[in-house]
Amino acid sequence: LPSPTNELITIRSESSRDFFTIQFSGSNSDKNIKENRNILINYLKKNHIPINSKPKYAFYNPPWTLPFLRRNEILIAKD
Repeated sequence: LPSPTNELITIRSESSRDFFTIQFSGSNSDKNIKENRNILINYLKKNHIPINSKPKYAFYNPPWTLPFLRRNEILIAKD
């Protein structure tokens, strides 16, 4: 990666990890996030998979992307 030109930005290396994820479209509204987070958590509970970390959220598109074209993910680490 190129060195950042802004001193507030740092790049760090992290060890690889596996995640359980759910991908969804639409806005990153609280309602949409909560609905999809609950789907993922309920799936993990139903399959007796322990949840040992807080969810992480990934939003990949700029705000002007139409909501039905946006790609978002909720990730929970497989600890």
